[in-house]
Amino acid sequence: MQQDILVSVIVPVYKVEAYLGRCVDSILAQTHGNLEVILVDDGSPDRCGMICDEYAEKDPRVCVIHKENGGLSSARNAGIDIAKGEYLEFVDSDDWIEPDAVESLLSAALQHQVDLVIGGRWDVKEKTGEKTVGLCPEKTETVPAEEAVRRIFRWENCDSAAWDKLYHRRLFRQIRYPYGVICEDVPVTYLIAFDAGRVTFLSKPIYNYLHRQGSITYSAVSEKNFHLSRHTEKILPYIQKNYPDLKTEARYLRVRSLIYAVQSVDIASREDQKRFAHLCGAERKNLRKQLMFILCCPWFSRREKITDVLLAVNLYRPLRRFFTRQR
Repeated sequence: MQQDILVSVIVPVYKVEAYLGRCVDSILAQTHGNLEVILVDDGSPDRCGMICDEYAEKDPRVCVIHKENGGLSSARNAGIDIAKGEYLEFVDSDDWIEPDAVESLLSAALQHQVDLVIGGRWDVKEKTGEKTVGLCPEKTETVPAEEAVRRIFRWENCDSAAWDKLYHRRLFRQIRYPYGVICEDVPVTYLIAFDAGRVTFLSKPIYNYLHRQGSITYSAVSEKNFHLSRHTEKILPYIQKNYPDLKTEARYLRVRSLIYAVQSVDIASREDQKRFAHLCGAERKNLRKQLMFILCCPWFSRREKITDVLLAVNLYRPLRRFFTRQR
């Protein structure tokens, strides 16, 4: 029976004292009760470690790992290494899941006999609490792995995020998240999808993604802003060699990553522009090589094409104010 299946929910924890309770409570309140909740205290300097221990004392389903700070990948991998569940799910510690998230994902996995299920998410604004449907599959269906990867590369109602998904544990037999980088799920999720063979999309928001200042996503400019393009630099040739039918989608992802890197510096302070001039200059050069692709690709809107050309030729910053007024 479905209730007999153990699901391990892995939660990396670092400096989220204000959010951790809501996250863990949402997991423990799941309609699927057969859970192993692995809280990985990644050397958090606040009270997060104590809060994790308090949950473990109250609920035998909670297991706590205390480790030196190693980053999100390190924390996730530590959880994977000890997980006992037949299926794994990841939840970031400032987010939370819907009451039937695990049950819905697991039901889809069993019904469609797949090892990977991709669900939908709510986007939640921290300041206002406003909740809107974010990336979410349009319909529940099972597709071949190549089609799933095609959608992931294009952000077509889904993306590479480790969370909002359910994985059979076999998918992590040999793969782990890379250390020392952000966007760590980008070089992993598509490989997992290929290994799964078939992927089920669940047309239901089951995950609450909190958009907050101070998170990794909204940090100031640093070398991390170039990590995504480093990932896609390796993904593109891999896809071209092994899955040539997906080369256009992989190139699209590559271009998007270059745009992100260049634009994040172009809109930054003068000081940051100087600090990252060398890295940004190299990415801008790579972006210029993709101009014909950008102009011919139907997946870029007219406005995006104009913006991307300006970024490539280093005119976006001086023209940004005028360009923004025309929106």
